[in-house]
Amino acid sequence: MISKNNDSDTVHHNSTEDKLDISFVTRSMNFQDTDIELLHAFMDAVPSILFILGTDQIISFVNDHFCERLGFTKKELIGHIWYDRLITPGKKRHEAREIFSKPSDVKDGHAFEIPIIDKRKEEHPAIIRIGYLNDRNGNVSGTIVQIEMIDPTSVQCIECAADDKYRVLVENSVDIVLSTDQAGAITYISPSVIAYGFTPEELLLKGISDIFFYEDQDKIARSLSITLNNFGQSRVQGRLKGPNGKLYWVELYAQTLFDKNGHVKGITAAIRDIGNRKADLKALEMASDMFVSQARSSSDAIVFSDPDGNIIFWNKGAENLFFYTVDEALGMHISMIMPQRYRHIHQGWDIVISTGHSWIMGKTLELYGLKRDGTEFPIEISHSSWKKDGSSFFSVNIRDITQRVLNEKEMREAKDKYRMIFEKSPLGIIHFDTSGVITQCNKSFVDIVGVEGEHIIGNIIGLDLLRSDASKEVKECVTAVLSGKPENYSGNSFSFMGTRDTPIRASFAPVITEDKAIAGGICIVEDITESKKAREALIHAKNVAEEASRTKSEFLSNVTHELRTPLNAIMGFSDLLQESIEDKLNENQRKYLNNIMAGGKDLLDVINNILDVSNIEAGKTNLELEDIHLEILINDVITEMSSFASKKNVTLQKELDPQIELIKADRNKLQQILINLVSNGIKFGKEGGFVKIRAKQMHDMMHIEVIDDGIGISAEDKQKLFKPFIQLDSSSTRKYKGNGIGLYIVKQFVDLHGGNVWLESEVGKGSTFTFTISLKL
Repeated sequence: MISKNNDSDTVHHNSTEDKLDISFVTRSMNFQDTDIELLHAFMDAVPSILFILGTDQIISFVNDHFCERLGFTKKELIGHIWYDRLITPGKKRHEAREIFSKPSDVKDGHAFEIPIIDKRKEEHPAIIRIGYLNDRNGNVSGTIVQIEMIDPTSVQCIECAADDKYRVLVENSVDIVLSTDQAGAITYISPSVIAYGFTPEELLLKGISDIFFYEDQDKIARSLSITLNNFGQSRVQGRLKGPNGKLYWVELYAQTLFDKNGHVKGITAAIRDIGNRKADLKALEMASDMFVSQARSSSDAIVFSDPDGNIIFWNKGAENLFFYTVDEALGMHISMIMPQRYRHIHQGWDIVISTGHSWIMGKTLELYGLKRDGTEFPIEISHSSWKKDGSSFFSVNIRDITQRVLNEKEMREAKDKYRMIFEKSPLGIIHFDTSGVITQCNKSFVDIVGVEGEHIIGNIIGLDLLRSDASKEVKECVTAVLSGKPENYSGNSFSFMGTRDTPIRASFAPVITEDKAIAGGICIVEDITESKKAREALIHAKNVAEEASRTKSEFLSNVTHELRTPLNAIMGFSDLLQESIEDKLNENQRKYLNNIMAGGKDLLDVINNILDVSNIEAGKTNLELEDIHLEILINDVITEMSSFASKKNVTLQKELDPQIELIKADRNKLQQILINLVSNGIKFGKEGGFVKIRAKQMHDMMHIEVIDDGIGISAEDKQKLFKPFIQLDSSSTRKYKGNGIGLYIVKQFVDLHGGNVWLESEVGKGSTFTFTISLKL
């Protein structure tokens, strides 16, 4: 058995390539509750048998390697007193209990040799080492225990053991088990060396380092020398070279071998294949390189800081976001990118450094960042930490969320606006889902239907709309909306909503999501009670007006007929009187007779115009189309108006497009249009002025203009033209006679010919009336 101890810890030599360090069990550790999980994870990663005891010697944690080596499950150990599970009853159990009874009497890192039992109750020689856990006040809060199994495959065990089971274990081990003399020559090697291409016989008396790759031989030799000289253990990694030249990554575990008198006899060692572990480490290094590469080029800002908060990594995204270059940022404190109001987060940073945790670790926060130019902007920031060589380091990922904040603000504002529209709208609004169930309604809808909101929400539009034929029209509307088509409804209020019969007009529209899915619909409802009453009143008023108009037309027709009969007699007998006794009349008598005849003619013109208006309003005016030679028609108008024009010394002129030949029109109406316009031109023209009729053909329309150089018409008075019985000067002292229906008749007759009439005029500079008639009548 190993008996050499020298009152000091067995030496653990760790080479520079050793990736697993369990030397922490020989040092006191200050751990807080938040770090226990980290400690457990670390212990699980260590290939040593480890467990933790409370101050009452009850097991609180065992690592995975413990369970693998001794066959227990964690559930079978945790919560039990350690020596009850691991020590054979009797004297040894009493000694085991005393090991932890007085922690102050046992040195941190002290080792005890004591046999332990596995799940099958088989004993194994072992060495127990102790390390203490301290709380923040320095008091012992627990114990970390390492069990080092005394390798039964050592030569000492093989030669001394009475039981052949150790030899069987060694010879069937996957690892290579070997022993050497004090000079390092191999005196025994297990058959598992065949897996590397060797036979055990060809390696006997060779040095251990000789079977390693030449670049690793010095390292192996130094490690073994330290093991021999310091009477302890060592672990070193290297490349074992097979006979065919193939290299295998292995880990060599070695410890000093003593004889029964405690003298160094040589070394016992085990060689384990770690090729898979090396591949994993290489993959990890590649992943690390990929992460660093991606971090450098990331569009998000990625920043690392040391334990003091000084920046040690600053990527391109951080440069673009904060406007500091890498050279400017490295070595600066990370608080330089924080507004002053956030810098209190770094107060008490020493606690964060010691634990690697703070309230912000592992969380994503929305804060504000500070650019180099002093601009603050919204950011999303996440923190994480890691430890290296006992020191805590920190990383932050920072993303500019300015646009997102603006979008969210716009969305909130849009929602607020919609909510105001929804709540304050005078129209009733309801939302319904894809089953037609009403999910929301506003106050106006409640007022329209006369039912409280709680009795509306949850109902199906149209009384069980999608499962019955009630309110068939509404059902059809909603069915159409849920297929993506808008619809309209006009009728009485929805049947389930009370007994009040409210006339409504409703517009249905689908609610469509961004991915084009139908999410229900909305219905906008208008109470049309008042508008219905107004429409009915309007229809009644229209009927009354139409009846009055018919009565008026009939009255005018009758009046004009009754007036024309005596007027025709007056004018006929006046003509007869003039012809029979004209040579017998004196000057005054002749003048009086002419006045009678002129007055009768004016009165006949008025009666004829009134009759025309009456026929127009009664819809009795039709076109009597015929082929007309326009120039002859214009000459007739000029002849008829020449007497009136001569009284004011007005010259009548014409200007016709020579291409114009026959046109199809109503002769009498076209002649009356021209007479009315020429008559106005003479009436409002200047003494010694002119009135011109100009005609030209443009495409399928005939354009005819009547031009004068008279008093003109103001823009304000233009609005009054073409309306019946309107005189621009309606005073009793007006200078120009007229009844105000001439231009109205012009417009009506032009409309019948499929044309338009308009005026261009300037006060004091004359007027131009233009009308068109279609040539396709």
